[in-house]
Amino acid sequence: MGKRELLLVVVFVIVGAIVYEATAPPPAPGERSFSPSRIIDNIRRGVRGNRASADTVSTATHAVDASAMNLELSWPKGSPSELTIVGEERDDIGSELNVHSRAFDDEEAQRTAKATVLKVDAAAGGLLATVDFPREGLQTANLTLRVPSRLRLKVTGARTRTRVTNVAALELENGRGTTEIKQVKGRVTGEYRGGDLRIAGVGELKFTTIGTDVRLEQIAGEASMNMRAGNLRGMELGGPIDLDTTGVDIELEKLDKTTGIVRINATAGSVSVRGLRTDARVDARGSAVDVILDRAVPLAIYSEGGAPVEITPPPGGYQLDAVAADGNIVVPEHTVEVTASGDEHRATGAVKGGGPLVTIRTSHASITVREREETEKSGGNGEKLTTEKRR
Repeated sequence: MGKRELLLVVVFVIVGAIVYEATAPPPAPGERSFSPSRIIDNIRRGVRGNRASADTVSTATHAVDASAMNLELSWPKGSPSELTIVGEERDDIGSELNVHSRAFDDEEAQRTAKATVLKVDAAAGGLLATVDFPREGLQTANLTLRVPSRLRLKVTGARTRTRVTNVAALELENGRGTTEIKQVKGRVTGEYRGGDLRIAGVGELKFTTIGTDVRLEQIAGEASMNMRAGNLRGMELGGPIDLDTTGVDIELEKLDKTTGIVRINATAGSVSVRGLRTDARVDARGSAVDVILDRAVPLAIYSEGGAPVEITPPPGGYQLDAVAADGNIVVPEHTVEVTASGDEHRATGAVKGGGPLVTIRTSHASITVREREETEKSGGNGEKLTTEKRR
C-alpha cells in the first residue's frame, strides 16, 4: 500500500468516527458523551484493532420455582459460541460460562471478559436466560447448563455447536452450525439453516430446514420434515413419516417398527426406502425412487420428470398396477405380462396369488420391478430381470 492509499484510509477512518459520534443517540446514564478525546480514542481503536485477549470461567446456580415448566434461552446474534444443555434430576440450574474476549488492551480484555455474564430471570410460565455481552471488544462464550429434566426448552439463535440432552421438549429457533439432540421425551420442533442436525431418541419431531444434512434415529412418534437442499437419513422411525423436500437425497431404513402412513413428496432429489412394512405414498418430480418392501402393504408411487422408479416387491403376494408413459417396464419372469400401446407400457395383475395393491405411475421414465430372491442375495441390487421391448 502506497502513502497516498494509506492517507486515504486514515482520512476515511477519521471522517467515519466523526460522523458516528455526531449522529450517535444521547448517552444512557453512566455512558460517556461526545468529546474530541473520545473521537481520537475511537480512531486509535479502529487503526490498531483488538490486539489483546483474556479468558474467564464462571460458575453459578440459579433457583427454579417448582411451578416453572419452561426455559427460554436467547443467544445474541453474531456471537460465535458453544452451547450444551443437559437435563438432570435437580431443582435448580447449574451454569458454567467460558468466555474468550478480544479487546483494545489487556485491561479492557479482562474487563469485558468478566462483563460477559449469564442472566436468568423469571418469565411467564418459566424462566428466560440470556448471555449479556459488553459493547467493547469481541467475545465468544461456551455455555453449559444443567437443568431440571422436567423443563420444556426454547433455544433461539444458537449458531455453532449445540447439544441438548434429556429434557421434556425442545423448540430450536433459527439454528445453525452443528446440533445434536438426544433423549427428549416430548416433541422437538424448529427451523434450521446449514450445517448438520442430529436427532435421536425423541418422542416426535417437526422441523423446517434449508441446506442442512439431517440424521434421524429412534423417533417414537410422528416425524415431519420440510427440507430445501441437503440430505436426510432416517432409521428406526416409529410413527407416521411425512417428508416434503426439494433438492434433498432421502434414505430411510430399518423401518420394521414404523406405524402409520409414510408420505414422501420429493422434487429434484432422490428417494431410497429400505425395509418398508406400512402403507406408503411417494410423489416424485425429477427424483429417482428406490423402494424395498419387507411386507406386502399398499404402496403408491407417482413420478414425473424422467427419473427412474425401482421397487423390490415383498416376499408374499401382491397386486401390481404399473403404467409408464413414454417409458419401459421391467418385471421378473413368470409374474405379469408387460403390454404396450403407443408410448405407454403397462404391467397389471396378481403376483403370487395377489394381495395389497402396488400402484406405480411414471412419465418419461422407466419402471423396474426387481426379483426378490436375487435382491436379497445381492444386497438390494438384483439383476434377474426380464424386459418387454417397445413394439
